[in-house]
Amino acid sequence: MSAGRFIDFAKEVGADGVELLDAFLYEPGEVRDHLPHQAKVDRLLEETKEALARTGLKIHSISVTNDFNHDDTGRLILEREKIRLGIDLAKEIGASVVRVFSGNPTSTDSIDLVRYRTIDALKDLDDASVMLALENHGNVFATPSRLMSILEPLQGRNTGLCFDVGNFLLASVDAVEAARELPAPALIHVKDFRPAEPGVYRSNKGVGYDGCRLGEGVVPIEEALAVLIEKVGEKPIFIDLEMECGEDGVEATRAGMDWLRSKVQSLQG
Repeated sequence: MSAGRFIDFAKEVGADGVELLDAFLYEPGEVRDHLPHQAKVDRLLEETKEALARTGLKIHSISVTNDFNHDDTGRLILEREKIRLGIDLAKEIGASVVRVFSGNPTSTDSIDLVRYRTIDALKDLDDASVMLALENHGNVFATPSRLMSILEPLQGRNTGLCFDVGNFLLASVDAVEAARELPAPALIHVKDFRPAEPGVYRSNKGVGYDGCRLGEGVVPIEEALAVLIEKVGEKPIFIDLEMECGEDGVEATRAGMDWLRSKVQSLQG
Protein backbone atom coordinates (compact mmCIF):
# COMPACT_ATOMS: atom_id res chain seq x y z
CA MET A 1 0.00 0.00 0.00
CA SER A 2 1.37 3.42 -0.93
CA ALA A 3 1.46 6.32 1.49
CA GLY A 4 -1.34 8.05 -0.40
CA ARG A 5 -3.57 4.98 -0.27
CA PHE A 6 -2.73 4.53 3.39
CA ILE A 7 -3.92 8.06 4.15
CA ASP A 8 -7.05 7.54 2.05
CA PHE A 9 -7.78 4.35 4.00
CA ALA A 10 -7.28 6.16 7.30
CA LYS A 11 -9.91 8.66 6.17
CA GLU A 12 -12.26 5.82 5.17
CA VAL A 13 -12.14 4.22 8.61
CA GLY A 14 -12.67 7.50 10.41
CA ALA A 15 -9.20 8.32 11.70
CA ASP A 16 -8.49 11.88 12.75
CA GLY A 17 -4.81 11.69 11.79
CA VAL A 18 -2.02 9.43 10.62
CA GLU A 19 1.40 8.28 11.76
CA LEU A 20 3.56 8.20 8.64
CA LEU A 21 5.94 5.22 8.54
CA ASP A 22 9.49 5.49 7.23
CA ALA A 23 8.77 2.08 5.68
CA PHE A 24 7.21 4.01 2.78
CA LEU A 25 10.71 5.12 1.84
CA TYR A 26 11.84 1.53 1.20
CA GLU A 27 10.68 -1.34 -0.95
CA PRO A 28 8.88 -4.24 0.79
CA GLY A 29 11.50 -6.53 2.29
CA GLU A 30 14.35 -4.13 1.54
CA VAL A 31 17.13 -4.15 4.13
CA ARG A 32 17.26 -0.69 5.64
CA ASP A 33 21.03 -0.45 5.87
CA HIS A 34 21.10 2.81 3.91
CA LEU A 35 19.26 6.09 3.66
CA PRO A 36 16.63 6.27 0.92
CA HIS A 37 17.47 8.18 -2.23
CA GLN A 38 16.37 11.81 -2.17
CA ALA A 39 14.06 11.10 -5.11
CA LYS A 40 12.07 8.69 -2.91
CA VAL A 41 11.89 11.26 -0.13
CA ASP A 42 10.62 13.88 -2.57
CA ARG A 43 8.01 11.49 -4.00
CA LEU A 44 6.80 10.56 -0.52
CA LEU A 45 6.42 14.21 0.45
CA GLU A 46 4.54 15.02 -2.74
CA GLU A 47 2.23 12.03 -2.45
CA THR A 48 1.60 12.67 1.24
CA LYS A 49 0.79 16.35 0.78
CA GLU A 50 -1.62 15.52 -2.05
CA ALA A 51 -3.39 12.91 0.10
CA LEU A 52 -3.62 15.27 3.07
CA ALA A 53 -5.11 17.97 0.87
CA ARG A 54 -7.87 15.69 -0.45
CA THR A 55 -8.68 14.01 2.88
CA GLY A 56 -8.25 16.88 5.31
CA LEU A 57 -6.25 14.65 7.64
CA LYS A 58 -3.05 15.57 9.43
CA ILE A 59 0.21 13.70 9.92
CA HIS A 60 0.74 13.94 13.66
CA SER A 61 3.86 11.76 13.91
CA ILE A 62 6.62 10.15 11.86
CA SER A 63 7.58 6.58 12.70
CA VAL A 64 11.32 5.87 12.40
CA THR A 65 12.71 2.34 12.60
CA ASN A 66 16.23 2.55 13.97
CA ASP A 67 18.49 0.24 16.01
CA PHE A 68 21.58 1.21 17.98
CA ASN A 69 22.64 -2.40 18.47
CA HIS A 70 25.53 -2.08 16.00
CA ASP A 71 29.26 -1.94 16.62
CA ASP A 72 30.19 -0.47 13.25
CA THR A 73 30.70 3.29 13.51
CA GLY A 74 29.33 3.91 10.04
CA ARG A 75 26.15 2.01 10.81
CA LEU A 76 25.64 3.92 14.05
CA ILE A 77 25.94 7.17 12.13
CA LEU A 78 23.35 5.85 9.68
CA GLU A 79 20.93 5.03 12.50
CA ARG A 80 21.22 8.62 13.71
CA GLU A 81 20.67 9.91 10.19
CA LYS A 82 17.44 7.91 9.95
CA ILE A 83 16.14 9.85 12.94
CA ARG A 84 17.41 13.13 11.51
CA LEU A 85 15.52 12.37 8.31
CA GLY A 86 12.39 11.68 10.37
CA ILE A 87 12.77 15.07 12.04
CA ASP A 88 13.16 16.77 8.66
CA LEU A 89 10.05 15.00 7.35
CA ALA A 90 8.11 16.01 10.45
CA LYS A 91 9.01 19.66 9.97
CA GLU A 92 8.13 19.54 6.28
CA ILE A 93 4.73 17.92 6.89
CA GLY A 94 3.86 19.61 10.17
CA ALA A 95 4.11 16.59 12.49
CA SER A 96 5.01 17.25 16.11
CA VAL A 97 6.35 13.80 17.14
CA VAL A 98 8.95 11.37 15.76
CA ARG A 99 8.73 7.82 17.14
CA VAL A 100 12.14 6.20 17.67
CA PHE A 101 13.57 2.96 19.06
CA SER A 102 16.63 2.18 21.17
CA GLY A 103 17.59 -1.24 19.84
CA ASN A 104 17.57 -4.98 20.36
CA PRO A 105 20.69 -6.02 22.29
CA THR A 106 21.82 -9.55 21.56
CA SER A 107 23.72 -10.06 24.82
CA THR A 108 23.82 -8.68 28.33
CA ASP A 109 27.12 -6.99 27.45
CA SER A 110 25.46 -4.89 24.76
CA ILE A 111 22.58 -3.58 26.89
CA ASP A 112 24.60 -0.72 28.39
CA LEU A 113 26.21 0.09 25.04
CA VAL A 114 22.82 0.39 23.33
CA ARG A 115 21.52 2.56 26.17
CA TYR A 116 24.53 4.90 26.02
CA ARG A 117 24.33 5.13 22.23
CA THR A 118 20.62 5.92 22.40
CA ILE A 119 21.10 8.63 25.01
CA ASP A 120 23.98 10.22 23.10
CA ALA A 121 22.07 10.16 19.81
CA LEU A 122 18.87 11.63 21.23
CA LYS A 123 20.87 14.35 22.99
CA ASP A 124 22.58 15.30 19.73
CA LEU A 125 19.33 15.18 17.76
CA ASP A 126 17.31 17.17 20.30
CA ASP A 127 15.04 19.60 18.46
CA ALA A 128 12.81 22.18 20.09
CA SER A 129 10.07 21.83 17.48
CA VAL A 130 9.78 18.03 17.26
CA MET A 131 9.33 15.62 20.16
CA LEU A 132 11.36 12.40 19.96
CA ALA A 133 9.20 9.65 21.47
CA LEU A 134 11.05 6.51 22.57
CA GLU A 135 8.92 3.38 22.19
CA ASN A 136 9.02 0.36 24.47
CA HIS A 137 10.06 -2.19 21.88
CA GLY A 138 11.76 -5.57 22.08
CA ASN A 139 12.31 -7.58 25.24
CA VAL A 140 15.03 -5.43 26.82
CA PHE A 141 14.03 -1.77 26.65
CA ALA A 142 10.39 -2.54 27.37
CA THR A 143 10.24 -2.34 31.16
CA PRO A 144 9.63 0.89 33.09
CA SER A 145 13.07 0.80 34.71
CA ARG A 146 14.91 0.18 31.43
CA LEU A 147 12.93 2.89 29.65
CA MET A 148 13.63 5.37 32.44
CA SER A 149 17.33 4.51 32.31
CA ILE A 150 17.26 6.24 28.91
CA LEU A 151 14.63 8.91 29.53
CA GLU A 152 15.92 10.22 32.87
CA PRO A 153 19.29 11.43 31.48
CA LEU A 154 17.30 13.22 28.76
CA GLN A 155 15.08 15.21 31.11
CA GLY A 156 14.90 18.83 30.05
CA ARG A 157 15.19 17.88 26.38
CA ASN A 158 12.40 17.39 23.87
CA THR A 159 12.33 13.61 24.34
CA GLY A 160 9.38 11.64 25.67
CA LEU A 161 7.72 8.24 25.66
CA CYS A 162 5.80 6.32 23.03
CA PHE A 163 3.72 3.95 25.17
CA ASP A 164 2.91 0.78 23.19
CA VAL A 165 0.29 -1.11 25.21
CA GLY A 166 0.72 -4.39 23.33
CA ASN A 167 4.50 -4.46 23.40
CA PHE A 168 4.53 -4.71 27.18
CA LEU A 169 2.83 -8.10 26.94
CA LEU A 170 5.69 -9.47 24.82
CA ALA A 171 8.12 -8.32 27.52
CA SER A 172 5.97 -9.98 30.22
CA VAL A 173 5.21 -6.59 31.77
CA ASP A 174 1.81 -5.55 33.11
CA ALA A 175 0.84 -2.62 30.89
CA VAL A 176 -1.43 -1.12 33.55
CA GLU A 177 1.36 -1.09 36.13
CA ALA A 178 3.72 0.35 33.52
CA ALA A 179 1.20 3.12 32.82
CA ARG A 180 1.17 3.96 36.52
CA GLU A 181 4.97 3.95 36.84
CA LEU A 182 5.98 5.81 33.70
CA PRO A 183 5.56 9.53 32.95
CA ALA A 184 2.74 10.77 30.75
CA PRO A 185 3.45 9.67 27.17
CA ALA A 186 3.85 11.83 24.09
CA LEU A 187 2.30 9.13 21.90
CA ILE A 188 0.27 5.96 22.50
CA HIS A 189 0.22 2.82 20.33
CA VAL A 190 -2.59 0.30 20.73
CA LYS A 191 -2.74 -3.31 19.52
CA ASP A 192 -3.95 -6.64 20.86
CA PHE A 193 -2.61 -10.20 21.04
CA ARG A 194 -4.04 -13.60 21.91
CA PRO A 195 -2.12 -16.72 23.02
CA ALA A 196 -1.25 -19.03 20.11
CA GLU A 197 1.17 -21.84 19.38
CA PRO A 198 3.57 -21.59 17.75
CA GLY A 199 2.44 -17.98 17.34
CA VAL A 200 3.80 -15.23 15.10
CA TYR A 201 5.27 -13.48 18.15
CA ARG A 202 6.96 -14.85 21.26
CA SER A 203 7.37 -13.20 24.63
CA ASN A 204 10.65 -13.12 26.49
CA LYS A 205 9.32 -16.10 28.45
CA GLY A 206 8.65 -18.13 25.31
CA VAL A 207 4.86 -17.69 25.21
CA GLY A 208 3.45 -17.59 21.67
CA TYR A 209 1.00 -14.94 20.50
CA ASP A 210 -0.83 -13.89 17.35
CA GLY A 211 -2.17 -10.44 16.62
CA CYS A 212 -5.95 -10.09 16.86
CA ARG A 213 -8.76 -7.57 16.76
CA LEU A 214 -8.90 -5.05 19.58
CA GLY A 215 -10.81 -6.40 22.56
CA GLU A 216 -10.46 -10.04 21.49
CA GLY A 217 -7.05 -10.63 23.06
CA VAL A 218 -5.40 -10.49 26.46
CA VAL A 219 -3.82 -7.02 26.35
CA PRO A 220 -5.47 -4.81 29.03
CA ILE A 221 -6.01 -1.97 26.58
CA GLU A 222 -8.95 -0.23 28.22
CA GLU A 223 -7.44 -0.42 31.71
CA ALA A 224 -4.07 0.95 30.55
CA LEU A 225 -5.74 3.74 28.56
CA ALA A 226 -7.75 4.75 31.61
CA VAL A 227 -4.51 5.36 33.53
CA LEU A 228 -2.77 7.07 30.62
CA ILE A 229 -5.66 9.38 29.74
CA GLU A 230 -5.99 10.48 33.36
CA LYS A 231 -2.23 11.04 33.56
CA VAL A 232 -2.16 13.10 30.35
CA GLY A 233 -5.04 15.27 31.56
CA GLU A 234 -6.05 18.13 29.28
CA LYS A 235 -2.93 17.83 27.13
CA PRO A 236 -3.68 16.55 23.58
CA ILE A 237 -2.43 12.99 23.00
CA PHE A 238 -2.28 10.94 19.82
CA ILE A 239 -3.48 7.33 20.05
CA ASP A 240 -2.40 5.19 17.09
CA LEU A 241 -4.10 1.95 16.16
CA GLU A 242 -1.72 -0.81 15.07
CA MET A 243 -3.06 -4.08 13.67
CA GLU A 244 -1.02 -7.31 13.51
CA CYS A 245 -3.81 -9.39 11.98
CA GLY A 246 -2.34 -10.56 8.67
CA GLU A 247 -4.98 -11.01 5.97
CA ASP A 248 -7.68 -9.80 8.36
CA GLY A 249 -5.90 -6.47 8.77
CA VAL A 250 -8.24 -4.29 6.71
CA GLU A 251 -11.48 -5.36 8.36
CA ALA A 252 -9.76 -5.61 11.75
CA THR A 253 -8.70 -1.99 11.37
CA ARG A 254 -12.24 -0.88 10.58
CA ALA A 255 -13.58 -2.72 13.62
CA GLY A 256 -10.65 -1.57 15.73
CA MET A 257 -11.28 2.09 14.99
CA ASP A 258 -14.90 1.76 16.14
CA TRP A 259 -13.84 -0.15 19.27
CA LEU A 260 -11.07 2.28 20.16
CA ARG A 261 -13.16 5.40 19.57
CA SER A 262 -15.94 4.02 21.77
CA LYS A 263 -13.54 3.21 24.62
CA VAL A 264 -11.72 6.54 24.47
CA GLN A 265 -14.95 8.52 24.42
CA SER A 266 -16.19 6.57 27.42
CA LEU A 267 -12.93 7.11 29.34
CA GLN A 268 -12.90 10.82 28.55
CA GLY A 269 -16.46 11.14 29.86
